[in-house]
Amino acid sequence: MDSKEKDLLLSHSRWLAHMLVQIEKGRFGLVLGAGVSKPLNFPNWGQLVERIAKHPEVQGEHILSSAGRNLSETSKTQMLFLHYRTKNLEKTNEQLTSKSERRIQGQWRRIIHSALYEGVSSDPTELRDRHPYLKEWIPVILKSGMTVNYNFDDTIQQLIILDKPAHPGTVRAFETVWNAYLPFRSESAILYHPNGFLPRNLLENPSESLVFSEESFADQLIESMAGHHASLIHHLSKTTCIFIGLSLSDPTLRHLLRQSAVINPGHYHYYVQHMRPGDKRDVEVERSVRDANFEVYNLITLFLNDEEIAALGRLLTLDNGPLLKESEELGAELSYVFYLSGPIGAGKTTTLGYFGSFKTYEEWTEVRRTELAKPWKDLTKVEREFVDDWIARQFEIRNTILIKHEVGIHICDRTPLDPICFNEDSEVPAKARFLAEHLRPGKSGRKAQGGKVILLIGTPDELEARVVGRHKQSPSALIADLQQRLQRIFSRTANVAVVDTSGMSIPQVVKQVSRIVLLDEYAPFNLADRLVELEKNGLSTSE
Repeated sequence: MDSKEKDLLLSHSRWLAHMLVQIEKGRFGLVLGAGVSKPLNFPNWGQLVERIAKHPEVQGEHILSSAGRNLSETSKTQMLFLHYRTKNLEKTNEQLTSKSERRIQGQWRRIIHSALYEGVSSDPTELRDRHPYLKEWIPVILKSGMTVNYNFDDTIQQLIILDKPAHPGTVRAFETVWNAYLPFRSESAILYHPNGFLPRNLLENPSESLVFSEESFADQLIESMAGHHASLIHHLSKTTCIFIGLSLSDPTLRHLLRQSAVINPGHYHYYVQHMRPGDKRDVEVERSVRDANFEVYNLITLFLNDEEIAALGRLLTLDNGPLLKESEELGAELSYVFYLSGPIGAGKTTTLGYFGSFKTYEEWTEVRRTELAKPWKDLTKVEREFVDDWIARQFEIRNTILIKHEVGIHICDRTPLDPICFNEDSEVPAKARFLAEHLRPGKSGRKAQGGKVILLIGTPDELEARVVGRHKQSPSALIADLQQRLQRIFSRTANVAVVDTSGMSIPQVVKQVSRIVLLDEYAPFNLADRLVELEKNGLSTSE
């Protein structure tokens, strides 16, 4: 492992752990933009427009010079196309019909093709060796369900063929699509070009249209607002994506990201802010950008240069064995545990449901017992003993999984200490001992797995109103008592994040919890030590 990989493993370990789990699940994907193609001499949008204007069949440089600097590139493209179409019709002495329009559109695509590939090597090996990081990401693309590529070119396809050539009797390792309405034919990696596809070899079935002019760009934006990009929204909602080579100045992209963030407040993506050689790092600026993108678009912003993007690709394809060995030697954590705690009605279970891209653990691993619907104080002695044993077994099962320290971000409904809040102060030592014994059965030596505790609290009357329709008999007085006891249980440490949910919507609560899980400092609460302390001293009156 080189120094860049080690640095990233140390500085981005939490996000790396999240991405690794999503890759393993087949729920990870790339979204690529124009910045990815620049190292191979592909033109940016402005350069492409200038090349088209200079094309001998267009001769529209005077059109650009008269357009002014404030005109968008899409508007300039629209003007050049209309100029070309008029000249073409005059030359052939035709009227504009559907037939002549199709012919002109085909010729126009060839002009764009010529301008697009001008100065770009036709040798896939040279493309692979010249690009600073794409080759490291090809294995990730092959493991992804779908890669969204906003570029027209077929560089990714060429590099995949180079890496995974199709043999006689086999099919390609990918399928190229540009119409998301159509069903995908293969189980191979899907390469989706929402702006259109223009391969170097035009026999490779280019798309019928390109989103390049003001008209087509406006149509795409209108369609996205009308919900016609439902398949892309669906992809963003079910897949953790990393955006590379894209600018958030694109209104269509911003709209899609914002729509996805509103629909799925607990689902986050990664955005690479490209750093050029010599760029100075400003911690305050980076924090501001990261916070803004996080709040508005559910994006975690990574500030990376070419070498670091390549290193990230290598880390994401490294086998678990070497990765875990290296992380242990570096002291880089790859297993993060978060516990959602709080009284009845605080929204723990509802909030947990929004974090499907993480490893989540419900409060109970078995079917909920009917006795749990009764207030704790209304249970008989026999019922309490049964419920105590049943609950302790649930935490033991979950704790056994957590202590394996599997890679990923683990979010759990309730901590093993939560059952203590249902007991009177005099009963706390015995209850703590009871729970500790269940978590370390026999001579196992196991103990409660530590983790960051997120304590959800609220106004008792409001929390009571939330649980009325969920078949729970929990008056506000009982909720207030439980909440106070939980605050006492977790009062002696700074490793507890308190979220007051009073007056907040579920998306607002999810957003606050998301920030704690993904951005805030990770400082695990030592649950095992706290159990020992409670067993020995109980809850003191000062807590």
